[in-house]
Amino acid sequence: MTLPLTGSVPEMYSSDHLLALPRSRGVARPGIEALAQAWYPEAGWVSEPSSGPAERPMAGARFRGVVPDDVRRPGVLRLTEGVEVVGPFVVPAPQSLALDLASSVAELWAVRVAHRSRDRLPAEVDDRDGLARVFAAGLPDDVELRVVRWMVAAARKVGGTLFVDGVVPLAPEPAAAVDLTLYSAQALTPDAALGSLQTVVPGARVVEVVERPDRLVDFALDGETAYDGALRVVVRKVDVVPAVLGALDWREYGPFAYRMSWVPADSYELEVEEPSGLHLIARSRMRASVARLASVLQGRAAGVLVDDAGFEVTSAEVDERIAAVSTARFWV
Repeated sequence: MTLPLTGSVPEMYSSDHLLALPRSRGVARPGIEALAQAWYPEAGWVSEPSSGPAERPMAGARFRGVVPDDVRRPGVLRLTEGVEVVGPFVVPAPQSLALDLASSVAELWAVRVAHRSRDRLPAEVDDRDGLARVFAAGLPDDVELRVVRWMVAAARKVGGTLFVDGVVPLAPEPAAAVDLTLYSAQALTPDAALGSLQTVVPGARVVEVVERPDRLVDFALDGETAYDGALRVVVRKVDVVPAVLGALDWREYGPFAYRMSWVPADSYELEVEEPSGLHLIARSRMRASVARLASVLQGRAAGVLVDDAGFEVTSAEVDERIAAVSTARFWV
């Protein structure tokens, strides 16, 4: 991402990570509290944003004109021990556009990690998001690294941007989130699930069936395409569900996990920050196709959809993924 805005932020935020999230427009997006609790179930407000006089404006060229909302005072959201999120501060339209956010108005949050250490030797990390590049001089400890991963996931979920140490920009691509999992109380048979997959990939087949002691079966399906890789469905009864489901009524989901994932022709490209153009074309088609399958399966088995970062996915978001590639098709 080209960042035309340069300069510093106020001293009190100069060493913090910054998370810029677009305000909802069109499809409703989760707020900061919901994003936090999907990864940190214990997250909660120490002090909520409230009415009151505006704090002093944020200074510096990058955030010139960024001021707290004139009817709110920034709050403090505790993620976990030693980690707090402070905000929101409003980012007006010119700055939002310069940051390439998914809205003309955005909110800025300062993510404060009390104890940070960067003395670990560089190591292999998932570099799809550029983390190995950003922390090339030394990895942070596990607490901070998880916080940064959460910021990346949150930014990808809603089309935002983060600034590591308030300086280094990362703008994760929302379209890189392809895989979905349906958690349902209903156990479809392999044939029933295969019928759903064949509405998307006609040549799909059952590739594994494992009988369970409770007379149910775990199974896997594959839908191979000529150019875009495969759409794989793995169905298991699980003992643990994502934290985000803990906020829902247990009757809304169940223990049967329908994992829908894309297996590209070259799986290595899933782990690189800048994949090839052919990979991006295939990814856009398969992202829409995974969403179509998710819609069909949810129509038959009900349940709740969760994305590959552990956030709930609404039906409106599914429709948005499908609509993003209106001409998507397979070569089968």
